[in-house]
Amino acid sequence: MKQESEQLFYSKILLFGEYSLMLDSMALSIPFQKFNGRLSFDPNWQITDGGKSSNFQLEKFAGYLESILDKPEQQFIFDIKKFKKDISSGLVFQSNIPQGYGLGSSGALVAAVYVAYGNQLLQDFTESKIINLKNFLAGMESFFHGKSSGLDPLIGYLKKPLLIESNGKIEMPIMPKWSDTNQGAVFLVDSGASGETQPLVKQFIDWSNNESYLEKIKSEYIPVVNSCIGAYRDADIEKLFENLKLLSDFQYKNFEPMIPSTMKPIWKNGLKTGKYLLKLCGSGGGGMVLGFTRDFEMAKHELKDYPITKVHPI
Repeated sequence: MKQESEQLFYSKILLFGEYSLMLDSMALSIPFQKFNGRLSFDPNWQITDGGKSSNFQLEKFAGYLESILDKPEQQFIFDIKKFKKDISSGLVFQSNIPQGYGLGSSGALVAAVYVAYGNQLLQDFTESKIINLKNFLAGMESFFHGKSSGLDPLIGYLKKPLLIESNGKIEMPIMPKWSDTNQGAVFLVDSGASGETQPLVKQFIDWSNNESYLEKIKSEYIPVVNSCIGAYRDADIEKLFENLKLLSDFQYKNFEPMIPSTMKPIWKNGLKTGKYLLKLCGSGGGGMVLGFTRDFEMAKHELKDYPITKVHPI
């Protein structure tokens, strides 16, 4: 295992673009350092149930990687022999990123494995090289979800915010500077249960095969997603909350299986009172939901019965 693999790889938060990204909307995702993981031979971790499970999962992952690396169109070089040897020596992914929580636990793992065993690390971040790497990382992460955009492991690799334009162009945007007088925040609310990405993605794909549902996504949902991203980048808090309310309401009415049951009452209350607004954080079904508020102390009081983690002020 290469020296650089000892570094931490962060979780991510998809601020905007869940599901709509699959239909060519914009998306904005940021790394979140509070949750992270690293490849390790730590003997204290190896003997835990989590460590044993991680080593077993890495072994299965290595078998999957062997199959995709054998494809003739594969251009990336990956030291699969060294990876398998290290797994047999007890390699684990030591992580505090909760799985099934929409925080990119598999993306962080994929990024860590690629940095440790991939032989084509980016030195200059040209758009074509980033897209090629994203596609390869997507192939790697597909082991965990059946289908991957590659965005989560790319965030883990670059450790920078990423903006996906509607034409597929990838940017590393400068994040907005919000006014110091603002009392608002972006925050996470823990639903208390994990979710499964693959069946929910399949559900969305099935829905999208219905022309009326697809038209609703394209004509109503995607424009609101894109407007939220534009307002967020411009630090326009009035426009942001105007569009966030539309986004939260649309998801409440049209993504019912994706919203954890424990979150539905407070989701509806946020829409009613305007004291905060909730949206999906990743595929949903459990895990975290993402909240936005103009007054974080007021939102904490309103949600006092739920575990809340502040992401950053707005």
